[in-house]
Amino acid sequence: MKRIVVFLAVALFFSSPRAFATISFSDNFNSYVNGNLAGLSQDALGQGTWRQTGTVATSPIQVNNGTVVLFTGQDAYAPLTSTISITSGSTFYIGATVDLTAAQATGDYFLHWTPTVGNSTIFPERLFAKSSGAGFVFGYDGASGGTVNYSSTMLSFNTSYRIVLAYTGVNGALNDTFALYVNPTDTSVEGNNTAYLTSGYVGTGAESTTVAGINLRQGGASSAPSVILDNLTVATLFSDAAPVPEPSALALGLVGGLAGLVALRRKR
Repeated sequence: MKRIVVFLAVALFFSSPRAFATISFSDNFNSYVNGNLAGLSQDALGQGTWRQTGTVATSPIQVNNGTVVLFTGQDAYAPLTSTISITSGSTFYIGATVDLTAAQATGDYFLHWTPTVGNSTIFPERLFAKSSGAGFVFGYDGASGGTVNYSSTMLSFNTSYRIVLAYTGVNGALNDTFALYVNPTDTSVEGNNTAYLTSGYVGTGAESTTVAGINLRQGGASSAPSVILDNLTVATLFSDAAPVPEPSALALGLVGGLAGLVALRRKR
């Protein structure tokens, strides 16, 4: 009987909401109808908590069958459910599933965050993509005005990738670090994966100390990649930004294990 109690306590611990306390934003876009993601004027509320960044409403960001489609035109943002403070030694993560159908040689960014909700001028940790050979590469720019640091590893169009951006605060000025993971094989520990791209802070603007909003951007017509984006997460644990088992599957596994333990107990 004691073994059953212990197993149940462990099961409750791992299936409790405490594992999700580090998630500051999560959206799989499944509850939205096809059409505009955000409102059509600055800060106007669209679907979920998504709103238009700035005043440009041309070519609104579209929801298509539970995904978001990005190219050129309107930008949008959503506030985090809880802000994240960037301190020395702390790391936060942005996870997303992306499929690029096209990219251009000039390159442009399509994902970033802001230090204040609705900010339309400060865009830290900008994720770029540009064409390379028969495919594309991702790049990083810490803030406006910096030289984009691109990876040399080509990725394929029309392929779904799980990406995780890691931003780590470092004591001092203009020295925070960035890493991008593509399809991490270990979804629980950052250090067990090889980064696709790493960089020191790139940019001329001061580093931000607070993350308040997550932003989607549609770039210029001659530079923007065509992106299908899904399962967007902002968290302070790598395991919450990388793929993890669905809670329902985890719960079923725990129930199955408990049933097996009970059966074993009865046999004895």
